[in-house]
Amino acid sequence: MLLLALLIQAATSSAAWADTQTEIPSIRLDQGHYSLQVEGQPYLLLGAQIHNSNSWPEVLRQSWPAILATHANTLLAPVYWQQLEPTPGHFDYRNIDALLSQSRAHHLHLVLLWFGSWKNGQLQYTPDWIKTDPGDYPRALDASGQPLNDLSTLSAANLQADRRAFSALMTHLKQLDAEQHTVLMVQVENEPGLFGAVRDHRAEANRAFAGRVPAELARRLGKPAGTWRQLFGTDAEEAFQAWLTASYIDQIAAAGKAIYPLPTYVNTWLHYKNKHIPGTDYPSGGATDRVLDIWKAAAPHIDLIGTDLYASDRGEFDRVIGQYDRPDNPVFISETGFDAAMPRLIYDALARSAFAISTFGVDGAHPTPADLAARQAYAVDFGLLDSIDRPLAKALSEGRVRTAIETAGQTRSELDLGGHWRAIISYGPPAWGDTPPTPVGSPDHDGHVLLVTLPDGSWLVSGVRARVEWRRDASDGLHGQIVRAEQGHYDTTGHWVMERLWNGDEIDYGLNFGDQPSLLHVIPGSY
Repeated sequence: MLLLALLIQAATSSAAWADTQTEIPSIRLDQGHYSLQVEGQPYLLLGAQIHNSNSWPEVLRQSWPAILATHANTLLAPVYWQQLEPTPGHFDYRNIDALLSQSRAHHLHLVLLWFGSWKNGQLQYTPDWIKTDPGDYPRALDASGQPLNDLSTLSAANLQADRRAFSALMTHLKQLDAEQHTVLMVQVENEPGLFGAVRDHRAEANRAFAGRVPAELARRLGKPAGTWRQLFGTDAEEAFQAWLTASYIDQIAAAGKAIYPLPTYVNTWLHYKNKHIPGTDYPSGGATDRVLDIWKAAAPHIDLIGTDLYASDRGEFDRVIGQYDRPDNPVFISETGFDAAMPRLIYDALARSAFAISTFGVDGAHPTPADLAARQAYAVDFGLLDSIDRPLAKALSEGRVRTAIETAGQTRSELDLGGHWRAIISYGPPAWGDTPPTPVGSPDHDGHVLLVTLPDGSWLVSGVRARVEWRRDASDGLHGQIVRAEQGHYDTTGHWVMERLWNGDEIDYGLNFGDQPSLLHVIPGSY
């Protein structure tokens, strides 16, 4: 509930700003479900993220065919501190202006990724004058006193410089976009944390680590007073670095939100796939599940923590989602692999009411056959989901979405739809006739189904390489039937347009979906 209270507080503090502007994008929590609000309505963010160095205007122009081919509705693109502030206090806004103008020209929303003090746990995107002046802008040190490729979070000069640049970015963004709302969210830093050490070993860091854990943090975590070692044991150094990193970033986010209060998030380099050593396998101090409670306490101006989730194994994918699906954090896949095996896993995230999903690296200069396969796979599923964005986003915000995904060895599944109804799902190429006791399944185990319960009790249904059959228990003396199955689409005003009715051969043996999903409005009845 802390996040909700902070959002209310932020909305109150910016009331004067809101009085003269259209409604700014925001994160809303209602009855346990989060939503991204755009112009006062839930929005499902389907993101295509470009490669790290492709936000330069001329390069960006070349990326658009690949971006649009995914059927994404939102571009995720970096803003580089190195480019934005080439000399101290002097700002060059050409890249951000190009991102805005080109996104608008292609009718896409935009999420900005601030590559400031961190990119992938290092300082590569800091300005040249930061990199070449370690005296004024000190580095973190390892245990032997050697400098790391990271700025020290305990340096007031480092914090002040990043905060000033980020504030300049948000000021310019407000001037350009406060009415149009092309930009929906801002990522503050990128996969922050330390590489080469578990914590900073500068003298001031050593003193802080030897001292007591801040009283407010201990209270929030339900711990007694004590030192970092006493309270966190063998995890003390990572916990300490998480507190430093989150506190530093929170101050940067707070400065930006005071100017233009867009939703902010931090993405996380996860400690999964048998990678468990902080500072070696992943940046120490980043918002991994091990220190997520610390991040939530230290960074109240960060609205959500996103997962950079590249696991194509469904079990690992779902495990990570479960770690970040919390009352104080919505499900947000901030990066996932540009791989043909990934889009089906989107549906597990949707089943947990995820409102934002993005894939990284859609715009390779020389696409391989694997890139082209990924482009086609995302186009199928993003195309479907974007076509029902508004009703789907609203259903996600109200917990009315059910999904089913094929896995190897499991060619049949079932969804409980409530009200006596179940959906029986079998996977494999569409075929006319009774479903065999053991369905054949799909060659790549990638069949999946989306089912949205509409407010009137009817359903929106779609799928890929799957069959959906309906069962109604007769415990109330009534039998079920499908009264009507309409194939159609939503128009630009959000109204359903029927194209044809499915009947006879199309419904006698369930609703069969092939390689390209159809969208059906199914109206059940009883007799």
